[in-house]
Amino acid sequence: MIKEIKSEIKRFIDEHFLIPMAFKKTSKLKIMNSTDSIQYIIAHKCSLSRFGDGELDSIEGKGGEYQYPSQRLSAMLLECLQSNLPNHKVAIPNHLNHYNGKPKQGFWTNYVVGHHKQFLKWLSFDKEYLDTQLSRFYYEQEDKSKCKTHIELIKKIWDGRDIVIVEGYKTRSGIGNDLYANSKSIQRILGPALSGFDKFDDIYQFILTNVNRDKLVLLSFGITATVLAYKLAQKGYQAIDLGHLDIEYEWYLMGAKDRIPIKNKFTNECSNGHDPDACQDPEYYKQIIADFSK
Repeated sequence: MIKEIKSEIKRFIDEHFLIPMAFKKTSKLKIMNSTDSIQYIIAHKCSLSRFGDGELDSIEGKGGEYQYPSQRLSAMLLECLQSNLPNHKVAIPNHLNHYNGKPKQGFWTNYVVGHHKQFLKWLSFDKEYLDTQLSRFYYEQEDKSKCKTHIELIKKIWDGRDIVIVEGYKTRSGIGNDLYANSKSIQRILGPALSGFDKFDDIYQFILTNVNRDKLVLLSFGITATVLAYKLAQKGYQAIDLGHLDIEYEWYLMGAKDRIPIKNKFTNECSNGHDPDACQDPEYYKQIIADFSK
């Protein structure tokens, strides 16, 4: 009985005080919605670095099962988050400035309440951000009627472009589907499936030496993608952190109701999706121009 009373008191405090107070502060941030964010990238041909909870936690020096903590990575993430390059945009979750006054418990609500005092120190209310969720277009959307239009818009980013995909060696973005079918050509650079930042310098230098700046670099490489997009933008490349787009696209194509592992692909949000079978597509191996996975 006492436990139930304490739980009810906590719920009341959260719903009527902590959640409204936290979102009152974050709602002042300027964050484009996902559609406008994609249109901005297409119109300006800019690079993109996405920040979610993993990146924000990493700035504080926290690690996880996908990326070991690193002081250098933390410093680079903070520099990227506070950057103002003309050819590069920073994305943060659009959830931060969308709160309708009706408390809804969930991951991002709880994250904002517990972390806003820290990450607001790093953000600017004068800066306009894109939406980091632009690549999370399917599973978390309650209204899935706009998913088809959303993914078709995203595909315009690489329409007719020569693309270079930087990814973990188990990611295999676009293999087995038509995500990049409208691109002109595809090349791949592979890194480790976990803690990709260990190979940051090798991959960065390889791109500078071997990849022309007129090629579009697409990054599906965990937290490392965030800083790599920023550093490449400094050198005049267009580099876009796409995050989990390929997995979201797979779930969209199959009409998935749950987060399920995708055959032959590393699916980090599924406990049984971390050790996929080897890729059997010969075209995939032809596209690999460098392998830094070992």
